Amino acid sequence: MLEPIIIKEYEEIDESDIKDCDLDKLQSYLKCKNLEQVLKVTRHGIIAKSWVGVIKYKKHQFQILPKLICDNGNTEDILKNLIFMLSYTKKLDIKTSDIAKLSNSKNPFIEILIREYAKSLFECLKRITPKKYVREEDNLNYLKGKIKFTENIRYNCVNQSKFYCEYDEFSENNILNQLFLFVSTCLYNVSKDSYNKKTLKFIINYYKDIKLARFDKFKVKKIKLSRNQNLFKKPFNLAKMFIEKTSVDLSKNKFENITLIWDMNNLFEEFVFEIMKRNENEFGWKFTAQKGKRLLKNNDNKKRNTYVDIFAESLNNDKKIIIDTKYKKFKNIDDFSNADVFQVSTYCLLHNAEHSVLLYPRWDINEPKIQQFYLNNDNYNYRINFKTINLQYDDIKNNLDKIKIDIMQILNAA
Repeated sequence: MLEPIIIKEYEEIDESDIKDCDLDKLQSYLKCKNLEQVLKVTRHGIIAKSWVGVIKYKKHQFQILPKLICDNGNTEDILKNLIFMLSYTKKLDIKTSDIAKLSNSKNPFIEILIREYAKSLFECLKRITPKKYVREEDNLNYLKGKIKFTENIRYNCVNQSKFYCEYDEFSENNILNQLFLFVSTCLYNVSKDSYNKKTLKFIINYYKDIKLARFDKFKVKKIKLSRNQNLFKKPFNLAKMFIEKTSVDLSKNKFENITLIWDMNNLFEEFVFEIMKRNENEFGWKFTAQKGKRLLKNNDNKKRNTYVDIFAESLNNDKKIIIDTKYKKFKNIDDFSNADVFQVSTYCLLHNAEHSVLLYPRWDINEPKIQQFYLNNDNYNYRINFKTINLQYDDIKNNLDKIKIDIMQILNAA
């Protein structure tokens, strides 16, 4: 596989920079997988949108990085910040400790996820092997469970010393271990990192007595962890992610095309909300995500509901704020959209709030100085503020308190 092609949001890759890539076939693949909102194929090359992550198509791999979560443009720092945001919003339960080691690998984003899966599963297996009752059928010399009379007559009509039985076996050869074996085998064929391959090889050898079964996204959705398997929640969620977001070459037991992507619009909104929710008492506000309300009276159709990104209400219930996050460029008042103002004005009207905030990631290091606005209406005194929070740090995790201060200042201005 070729070196990954690194591209940032809204950047364009010239056709000449993509060697041996059939753009027509790539466009067909993106359309088939509903990925046209992630990468757009043009006559001159490829343009990235506001999605980040990895798209592996045949021997080409596109690594799409966010633009506004690091000020120095260093790939390692951008990856570290992105992984932290995904972990903080609970989209991925992973740590950033191994990013420095893997930043120079051929496929750093994928190798980070593979390492987290392999390490977490390895640590779990050192403690316990997940067992579960599995329904079995067999022709036995003794009675076990219950007799299946139809099969017993078929198999034991002559030799009546045997019993065709159905019984439950507390076994390691269950669907969860089969999933781990399958994912570990596929990832072993994908990874190029020596530590990852060594750990995955140990897991594969550990499961030598487990039947190798193949999984797809439909089969994996049916798997539920029992209470005594809750220890394996983290590797299970990562295994599900690999199955649901990739296509598998069943003949080689490997992931052929990999799609691990996240919408930065949603990630920005969820990251801001998570900071607010974890610090409600400190901020003195109660926060609700995606607070819904019907747009029209006497209409029971939930599809007609409107949903506020973040609804903030002071703990003494005397103030309400509509906070609408917008992951887009905002440097001055000329960058606002009429549609965004229409949206928050409607939210204010429905939720009886007189104050709304359109919240953007900071484009430059310095915060834009923008005055407070009011909706041009004599009957309603709706205030509309345009605010930004700074995510352009080398290490967002270590600067989380500064982001909290940005949010505190926005709330205090209400």
